[in-house]
Amino acid sequence: MSFYGYGTRRLRRRALLASGAGLGTAGFLAACGGSNKNKSGTPSTAPAATAATAAGSPRAAATSSRPAGTPAGSPQAGEQPVRGGYARGAGGAQVYDSVDVHRALGDPTLNLSNVILNKLVWYIDPDKGVLEGDLAEKYESPDAQTYTFHLRQDVHFQNIPPANGREFTSDDVRWHCERQAAGKLADGTVVTDFQRKPFYSQITKIETPDKYTITLTFQNPNGSVLDYLAAYFSGIPNKEATLMFEKDSHTLTEQAMIGTGPFQLVQWRAGKGVLSKRNPNYFRPGIPYLDGSIGEAIFEDPNAQRAAFEQKQIDGITPPDDSIAKALLDAHKSATYEVLTGVANTVLLALNMNQQFKDIRLVQALNQAIDRRGLIQSLHQGLGQVSGPVTWLQELYAIPTDQLTKAPGYGTDRAAEIQSARQLWQAGGGPALGDVDIKIPQTWLAVYPATAQILPKMLNDALGVQQFKSTQTDYNTEIIPNLANGKFPNWFGWTSRVNSVDPRQTLFSTFYSKSTSNFNHVNNPDLDQLLVSALQTLDQQKSVGIVRQIQNILLQNAMYGTVVLYNYIVRTVIWNYVHANLKQQPVNGRNGIGWNLPADHLSPQRSWLIPTDPSYQGRPPASIP
Repeated sequence: MSFYGYGTRRLRRRALLASGAGLGTAGFLAACGGSNKNKSGTPSTAPAATAATAAGSPRAAATSSRPAGTPAGSPQAGEQPVRGGYARGAGGAQVYDSVDVHRALGDPTLNLSNVILNKLVWYIDPDKGVLEGDLAEKYESPDAQTYTFHLRQDVHFQNIPPANGREFTSDDVRWHCERQAAGKLADGTVVTDFQRKPFYSQITKIETPDKYTITLTFQNPNGSVLDYLAAYFSGIPNKEATLMFEKDSHTLTEQAMIGTGPFQLVQWRAGKGVLSKRNPNYFRPGIPYLDGSIGEAIFEDPNAQRAAFEQKQIDGITPPDDSIAKALLDAHKSATYEVLTGVANTVLLALNMNQQFKDIRLVQALNQAIDRRGLIQSLHQGLGQVSGPVTWLQELYAIPTDQLTKAPGYGTDRAAEIQSARQLWQAGGGPALGDVDIKIPQTWLAVYPATAQILPKMLNDALGVQQFKSTQTDYNTEIIPNLANGKFPNWFGWTSRVNSVDPRQTLFSTFYSKSTSNFNHVNNPDLDQLLVSALQTLDQQKSVGIVRQIQNILLQNAMYGTVVLYNYIVRTVIWNYVHANLKQQPVNGRNGIGWNLPADHLSPQRSWLIPTDPSYQGRPPASIP
């Protein structure tokens, strides 16, 4: 389904791993970006876009100064929102793995929750890391262990049984935290699918002095707490509805996801479209602008999607084949616009340092032998951008492009990179390894089948050998089950989705020597010290500086086998009658820019239809009974 949140995700598959960034297995699958772009990290075809200025980018003040009646993401100067109408998108056969947002693994459930539920805090500029209160009217952090939230006093759950419109209070936040920390059902049954348990189990004390105040005290200083609470998986559901369906959490029903958000579910059933309507009792007056959303469940086939778009049965489309997007833009030049968006699922070369690649020089050799820009050109028509251990999508913490190109593996002089790679390969005993199989998951090959020939040829040619080959694998049967035991294969493909502005928790979980998610058993005392220091720093500007130091160590050591490659960019085509939730609207015929990080929660106050636009003519009527 679509709430016109174009740009938050563009991968037509179930999320690979847990959505809790940096926790559990997701911590191993770190991140990155592509080429052919300017230094700011936005596509060069959109020159008007601007990016964060890294260390100089301040986080919003802890106390929100915005009146409740002026929602975050309000229309900017010159924008005239229109109230009414139903957004329509192609939902396809999405896999909603659970109706319980505390236990959901897949993105579809969690994405949907962003417009049904609210969080304690949220990002008003996800890419630059600007926060303000959502359910919390204001909040304070006297230190990196203690966080106090003062809740709004005008918030009620949607008027749907069993919530029945009751007031939202601090007891709901307590339950939200305690249930996930315990990892248990109401009857005491311990289950393993509470994805965010590692985070919430760090809370040592919860105080609720009144209905509208809650203080969380953490075991250790953690400066990334607010970022985590603002993540797309951190919406707070209704307790009664969640417990009603916790024993049958895999059967879709609209009654299971009840929240305080701008939209409420009307239909959420297997094999049917996902339907929502405006919540008439939403605490932000006048929001949302749309009457609701219709996520069609019949257009999984790309050809059917294209036909539906041209008939205006759906309002936007991101074809898997970029040539289709270009053809649609050419065919409807005066009636459509394009949006370029970074894909949050990172492309990674994962090398097992417990087995075949024990010598760091071998990992360094492959880091320089693989041609990141060449892959972007071959597989994604040049739409993408390379970046370091922190993705270019995470603008605030990422190493600027002009600095990154000086690091091994990221230089633009391929001859120099190849020469260094060959020396490292020989010095590390690479020829003695014999055949090296870089496995590729079948889900990747289904979209990019040529990778099975491109990747081994690229490595063989760069190193001057005939050792590399690529065979097919599967995430769920060979990669994920073998991460913890250290027997995972060498592989190339998608990693977990980048869902957070702040990479500190992910870096800590992936590379700290005592972390259970440190699957390559990295043990660098200097790195450990920086990882702890970064995580415990409350000042954002200082944390950015420390994270840059962490990245420099990782870049010199080829990320200890977690070799980040790039995030590619996709092209979306949208009818002119849609004012979509974009980071930058199209201007003077130039493309729009989608958000780098999840921004679905902004859609209700940044999306509307324009019935007076000429392109609206011929759009079939849309309504929900």
